[in-house]
Amino acid sequence: MDKEITHIGTKNGKLLLFGGVYSNLQALEQLIGIADTEGITPENCICTGDITGYCAQPEETIELFREWGALSIAGNVELQLANDSEDCGCDFKAGGRCDSFSKLWFPYTKGHLSKESLQWISEVPEYISFDYGDKKITVVHGNYRNTSEFVFKSNANSSKEKCFTETKSDVIIAGHCGLPFHQSIKEQLWLNPGVIGMPANDGTTRVWYMILEIQQGELNYTHRSFEYDHTTAQQLMFKNHLPEAYADTLTSGNWDNMEILPELEKMGQGIPISLDTSKQETIAPKTNKKMADSYYDPKDLRKFGKITEWSEELGTKFFDYYGKVFEEGALSAREKSLIALAVSHVVKCPYCIDAYTKDGLQKGITKEEMMEAVHVGAAIESGATLVHGVQMMNKYDKLSM
Repeated sequence: MDKEITHIGTKNGKLLLFGGVYSNLQALEQLIGIADTEGITPENCICTGDITGYCAQPEETIELFREWGALSIAGNVELQLANDSEDCGCDFKAGGRCDSFSKLWFPYTKGHLSKESLQWISEVPEYISFDYGDKKITVVHGNYRNTSEFVFKSNANSSKEKCFTETKSDVIIAGHCGLPFHQSIKEQLWLNPGVIGMPANDGTTRVWYMILEIQQGELNYTHRSFEYDHTTAQQLMFKNHLPEAYADTLTSGNWDNMEILPELEKMGQGIPISLDTSKQETIAPKTNKKMADSYYDPKDLRKFGKITEWSEELGTKFFDYYGKVFEEGALSAREKSLIALAVSHVVKCPYCIDAYTKDGLQKGITKEEMMEAVHVGAAIESGATLVHGVQMMNKYDKLSM
């Protein structure tokens, strides 16, 4: 059965797109100031859902959002609140850290919302569509028919294509996954503006939104980021006994865990995002640290996904295979991470070493275990070199006879 999409007509002028406010009042206040400075009217500001959640001021955030007059669809949090559910509906892995934390922040959110706010939440549409220039645009949270689906740049291509087909859209604007990205799929465009309530796991405190506009008859999109009073947001989370790991993320810029992330996105943790295509402006992170010149640039790890651009079919097949390899199987994800770390040293790939050192830490692998794995790799590499000495000895004996 088709889910209802609310068509809101035609939009004109510059649009501001964002998602995941997550009860972060300080971030929302800053974004409203940005919209005012840009001259973007509230009805041209569109949220991909999850206005509440995680942070400490759900009621104040809803009140400000309603007063502002921006548009929003319902995220999984809004849908669960409207249905008086007992969990957030985020589709976290049962028993994982995110699932455990949700048992703290979701009841807090639910218990701190007024009847008026809950009523307003229940009236927010699940999907909206509108015409913009010559494009039909549909706004979803995770995906059409599955609000809680985690859709990242490196995964769910068939699901994305199905979404375009079922909604008859040229452009999909999505949220839920927490990371900003864009992706062209068969002349259609998938845009995720990111979220403003939590940083993007890139080691900075910046949060992300997107500007969409028609210029010379062409659709243009720009990823943008901003800083806000994250210290106040963090302190309020501590004060209200919300998960400290999430509160710490506001100032560290790194997620507490990466259980929802595909392998490619995991590799980007702690590496400042720089989005720099012809349709976008580069966003340079604020930093006082001067990085030394290096042949291997750590930021290039985030560009790994671009290998599909020059060979889309083969690149996509590789990432599908790569993701499958690292799923739980006869070997645990922890064991596979250690193997990957050892092989990374044998093939001398600095990107892989960075990625699987971080992955190992996330999986609770100790530095002693990591170093033992490196020694195993070194022993095999050394042994492989020495055993080929037999080939040399055989050849020498043959030639010297």
